[in-house]
Amino acid sequence: MMRYVCLAGIRSAACTLAASLMVVCASPASAENVGWTANVTIKKLVVTSDGGVNVLTSPPLSTCVAQDGYGNQMAWIPVTHPGLKQIKADLLVAFTTGTPMSLYLIDSTCKVAETILGGW
Repeated sequence: MMRYVCLAGIRSAACTLAASLMVVCASPASAENVGWTANVTIKKLVVTSDGGVNVLTSPPLSTCVAQDGYGNQMAWIPVTHPGLKQIKADLLVAFTTGTPMSLYLIDSTCKVAETILGGW
């Protein structure tokens, strides 16, 4: 009888953990977190001295670790990114036309790995 009660408790804990993980995994990433942002518009582009790009969006990001001294609201693409030219082209289109974008942020510095022109 004791073994059954213990197994039932483990099963309950496992179900609770699984449900919690499903909620976390199913939640869309906000602009402040790792993952895809909601649709944003591009408000400002800064090409840095090393050739990287900082991006100000609306709605603004708010909890990025500042890069290149531009504050905690800028996403950024390093000069070493293999898709820098393509991402910069999409950013310019979005900036000049007002087309929404989604950005895939990979860390707390709001480093951009991928973009979707047109947003979700």
